[in-house]
Amino acid sequence: MNQAMTPARRVLLTLGATLSLACAAQDDNHASREKEALRRTQAALREAQERQAGLAREKEDLAGQRDKLGEAAKRAQGQLAESRSLAARVSASLSQANDELAATKARDDAARKELEDRLADQAQRLVAAQRLADERARANAALAALLERATQSLAKAEQANTQMHALGLQMIERLRGRESGADGTVTDPVLGFGQVHLENEAEALRDKLEAVKLPPAARSAGAAP
Repeated sequence: MNQAMTPARRVLLTLGATLSLACAAQDDNHASREKEALRRTQAALREAQERQAGLAREKEDLAGQRDKLGEAAKRAQGQLAESRSLAARVSASLSQANDELAATKARDDAARKELEDRLADQAQRLVAAQRLADERARANAALAALLERATQSLAKAEQANTQMHALGLQMIERLRGRESGADGTVTDPVLGFGQVHLENEAEALRDKLEAVKLPPAARSAGAAP
């Protein structure tokens, strides 16, 4: 009975073997998939660990940069505060300089205005002085011409006076000579004068002529300005 196997049993054995082989193959495939998944998981874990380590290093770098930037920011804030203080001092100095410049300009404008006024006043005074000098020069010229004419007139008057004086003395002497008959003529009885009376009259006429005669000093006195 064991040696003689029926076809049904042979089919069942064959099917069992096939199923066993299929199960074994399925178990091998499952183990391979699990190994691949494990390998991938380990690779992902390593990659994650590497990324975590990189992120940690990057975090440390960023923290260092943050600290450096913080220090730089503090220094920048200090420099900014110092710059603002310096700008404030410079602005105050500039404002003071502008005030001083404005005051100086105002003083200069006032001084220039005063100088211009003084120059204008001196120019007017100079014009007035020049006008007065011209007027005085014309007046002096007129006075000099008048003095020249007066001097000439005085000289002519002195000459005429001298001539008249001499002529009067000659007339007096002639009257004396006619009365006394010194020239050989007869005394004119019509006059009715005696010799003494004629002498008295002659002396009186001489005194009058001497009185009206211009003295020599009259020329210099009249020529004096």
